[in-house]
Amino acid sequence: MKKILYILLGLILLVVIGIGVLVTFVNPNQFKPLLTEQVKKMTGRDLVINGDISWRFFPTLGLSVGDTEFRNPAGFAEPNLIQFKQADLSVSVLPLLSQHLDIGEMRLDGAHVFIQTLNNGATNLDGLTDKTAVAETTTGNTVTHGEKNTHWNVSVAGIKLVNASAEVRNDKTKMVAQLNHINFTLDSFQPQTWTKATFDVQGNVNALTFSAQGSTEINLAADYKNVRLKALSATMNMTDGKTEIKNAQLGLDQFNLGQWSNMTFSVNGKVPNLNFDTHGTAKVKLSTDHNVITVQGLKVTNDLVGKTLPRPTINLVVDADATYDISQKLTLVSQLSINADGTQASGSGSYLATAIPDIRFALSSDNINLDSWLPAKTAVANTNNSTTAAGAAVMNAPVATENNAKTSTAEPDLSALKNINLAGMIAIKQLTVDHANVTNVKVVTSIKQGVATINRFEANLYGGKVTGSAAIDVNSALPSYRLKNTISNVDLLPLLKAVANNNLLAGKANITTDLRGQGLSEANIRHNITGSIKVNVSDGAVYGVNIPDLLRNAKAKFKGQADTGTDTAKKTDFSALTTTLKLHNGTASTDNFKLASPLVAITGQGNTSLVNESIDLMINSEIVASGKGLDEIKGIAVPIHVSGTWQQPKYNLNIKDLFKNNAALESKAKKEINRGLEKLLGDKAKDENIKNVADKLLKGLFN
Repeated sequence: MKKILYILLGLILLVVIGIGVLVTFVNPNQFKPLLTEQVKKMTGRDLVINGDISWRFFPTLGLSVGDTEFRNPAGFAEPNLIQFKQADLSVSVLPLLSQHLDIGEMRLDGAHVFIQTLNNGATNLDGLTDKTAVAETTTGNTVTHGEKNTHWNVSVAGIKLVNASAEVRNDKTKMVAQLNHINFTLDSFQPQTWTKATFDVQGNVNALTFSAQGSTEINLAADYKNVRLKALSATMNMTDGKTEIKNAQLGLDQFNLGQWSNMTFSVNGKVPNLNFDTHGTAKVKLSTDHNVITVQGLKVTNDLVGKTLPRPTINLVVDADATYDISQKLTLVSQLSINADGTQASGSGSYLATAIPDIRFALSSDNINLDSWLPAKTAVANTNNSTTAAGAAVMNAPVATENNAKTSTAEPDLSALKNINLAGMIAIKQLTVDHANVTNVKVVTSIKQGVATINRFEANLYGGKVTGSAAIDVNSALPSYRLKNTISNVDLLPLLKAVANNNLLAGKANITTDLRGQGLSEANIRHNITGSIKVNVSDGAVYGVNIPDLLRNAKAKFKGQADTGTDTAKKTDFSALTTTLKLHNGTASTDNFKLASPLVAITGQGNTSLVNESIDLMINSEIVASGKGLDEIKGIAVPIHVSGTWQQPKYNLNIKDLFKNNAALESKAKKEINRGLEKLLGDKAKDENIKNVADKLLKGLFN
């Protein structure tokens, strides 16, 4: 027993003597050239140790390193990639005899890291990893030297990062991130033992300032290849003067590769004219190869309040499953469900994070009412009265809420279309837009290189069908557009009633539209739109005017009689109404307006201004059937002039043109007036003065 005690005392004495000799005869500063030389070989960079390297031997043996800098290559904004004021490391000596590396507290004061990406894409991290050479390989906690394996146990009393800072600068994107206050503490730990870590960070990204704090417990695997977490909790706030995140929180019950973690998060704050309160839950898993993040049961609830919303408040709930492939930068979203105040949609999609993000999606909904999300429009008065007629029904396709209203010249900002690639499909069973009911809507759309395209649009509309395509190109100073669509067998009366509260026109409509132009402001659309609209309406009626009645009243005037005052409906039936509208230089014009009916044939020509909404349309009406008191004027073309505006059209018989083109009719009208005077005045009607009065009366009536 005494021998063993003597041996132990001898070993202790030997260690003490060894430490004394080490401290006395070995100056650690002599290793500076060796360290800098090895770093130069491994990285191609300079390591500059300005401070002293000194021994520490209380409470454990260790080293302290003073001011140290690891240089950047030439051409970067700061000279150093890494620098620190003081680094301390200590190691217990006796445990080394039993292959136990017992490290004391590791402390790093005043560390600063600077990372920069230049305009040409080069960074000050380039060339570090490929030049690094490791003389011996370390696998887990087993150090290999040739054929011999030595197993070491490692423990650390703690790690402290105090008053550290960092800056990340990207000259290509003009992004500068500065972390000017970083503190990190890790309690005493060793593999397979839970220990607590805390952090506190403050900084800014360009004009955005933020701070974050948090804590978690860490368990390092025995082979050092995996780390487990539990009780992760982090909070953050940020502001840039316009956007403010008052409080953001993240919680994770545990984390282990290949296993599910329960995550909670919340964030509330505001952007201009919008306050938001968002919270959610999800199950998250990271694959064992560290490459795929899987999210299941994601549920995000957003309570939104603000003037920018279509409603004062909106509750938006999003449910989804998703995966993110880190190596491919690809996000896949499945089982997507969106509920905005009862308006629901579902689908799937993907997001590829490349220089120009690539998005794919497919969405569907049973019922969407867009009117409930749009501001209420000023009601348009019902124009089913004697001041309405066929000409305006065809010519006033774009209905304005106020005649001669000031139009906006502001172009929408669509520059974002240049920075995204997108392709997707939307299907809606029931869609309400502008009070019109549209069913079985299908839209196939895409965005690529600044061109947004609706490749295919189809829907059922009031007994008929609508198909079409459209494109907007934002690559020029003014965006250009192209629109093509076809309306087939659509019942016009309920459509016009729903969209414009307008009962002017009934019938089955077939309309082909081919339009193009430059500029998307209202003013530019009105001035620059060009193309054609071909209209064919069959088996219909024009409400608000009875053209045969107008002709009968004209006949009564010819005879010097009062208006007939018929009680027939103010309606003109027709078998076909056709026209082609040509749009150019702010005007829509037609030269082939035709309306055919059993009683009357109508042709017309004229134009309307898309800018000031005025109408100048001449319609020629001709009785083509006998009977009903129209025999005497059968075959006579009666011109009707439509003037006024889209909201207040005016209709007048052009009597002057009527008689100018019908000498026989004018002669007959004079005879009818003279006959009336003879009945009224007897023989005095033959007096020359009376005849002169009759001639003036005729001119007053028909000129």
